[in-house]
Parts: sequence; C-alpha cells; structure tokens
Amino acid sequence: MNAIALTAATQRRSFNVYARVLATQILYIAPLLWLLELGQNLAWKAVNGTYGWVYPDSSYGWFSFGSMVLWAGSVFLMWTLHYYWFHPKGVRLWTRIAITSVVCWAGEWVGGFLAVELTGKHLQVWPGTALVYVSFPAIFFWVSNVIIYHLLTVYVIDITPNYDAPADA
Repeated sequence: MNAIALTAATQRRSFNVYARVLATQILYIAPLLWLLELGQNLAWKAVNGTYGWVYPDSSYGWFSFGSMVLWAGSVFLMWTLHYYWFHPKGVRLWTRIAITSVVCWAGEWVGGFLAVELTGKHLQVWPGTALVYVSFPAIFFWVSNVIIYHLLTVYVIDITPNYDAPADA
C-alpha cells in the first residue's frame, strides 16, 4: 500500500463529522483567511510599491468579495487533507504544512483558471507572472495561511473533533 492509500480505519471515518466540521470551518475560517489576504496584499504593496495581485473584474481592484469562494475552497482542501490523510497517517506537522501549502497554491491557480474558463471573469491576476493566476512568491503566503489555519483550528477556537485535540502539556 502506498502512502496516499486510505486504510480501512480511514474509510470508516464519519462523513457527518467531516461535513459538520467543514461547514463550521468555512463559516469561521474562510472569512478570517480572506481578511488575512487583504493584509498580505497591503504588505506586498508596502514592500514592492504595487499590489501583488489584483482583481480586474472587481470595482475595488486590489480586493474582491468573490475571492471568498477560493478561501472556502482552500478550507475544504486543508480540512479534507487533514481528516482523510494527515491525521490517520500521523503525518508530521511541517510535512503537513509543506504539502498543504503546495496543494493550496496549485488550487489557487486552478481556481483562477477555471473562473476565467467557466465564467469569463477573473478572480485574481498576479501581474508580471507567467502563471497569471498565481506567482511563485505566493507559496510563502500559503505557508503562513496553512500555519494560521492549523493554529486557529486546533489551538484557538478548537473546531476540530475530540480525536484531534492536542495533548495536554
């Protein structure tokens, strides 16, 4: 069996728990990550003089409420990886962060691409990058987003099931 294959115990995990926690996380975590994104874009502008990414179809230009869909998708990816792969396999924290950051980074590109292909409207554009919908420096933003997701879901508001509660020190 390879490392990605689900064990029999993993397959018996309750979908109701998964769906309940996912809905809660989308409700609370996605808006927080969206606000974090606004701060990251402002920080990028403060350092580089221009916004790192823009929203051409938004009247605001540097942010869009439509990008909340991408944040809901990223929470979906983070929780799904955790619930069905990382926790059952006991994947170490920094490995989780690395894998999830790359998956979400690729998901950002896929989300931007699909938005244009399916609706003809851009969710986000990174000016001056060959990838258009994401940039390589964005991987560092994703690392911070994944770390914050982990801290929020396990240590701050604890919206994870009891099985995943951190051990008391």
